[in-house]
Amino acid sequence: MKRFLFLASLTFFSPIAFSNSCSTTGCLDIISTLFTKTDGPVYIGTPGDETLANCSAHNDVYFTLQKSQPNFEAVYSTLLAAYISQEEIQLRVIEGTDPCELEYVKLSR
Repeated sequence: MKRFLFLASLTFFSPIAFSNSCSTTGCLDIISTLFTKTDGPVYIGTPGDETLANCSAHNDVYFTLQKSQPNFEAVYSTLLAAYISQEEIQLRVIEGTDPCELEYVKLSR
């Protein structure tokens, strides 16, 4: 019984238990989907609930990165690095956008 409780507590207090956090300003999570179109925006999905953000998530699932944004290449590189490494990333949205557009992304250790 003690072993079961110990293992259950590890699951409860694991970093994964604290992931999937989305709020009105965006999400702090891993990237589960990175969908890139040749003629449009990049779509970014997390295991969290993007609909909690104060913007309109594309298909109620994705934030977007528009290719017309001045720092597109640097932001996309950061998203790709986070996706490949499965590191948690902060995705800050521009509130009120439809579809949700990224204002900035932040990787931290």
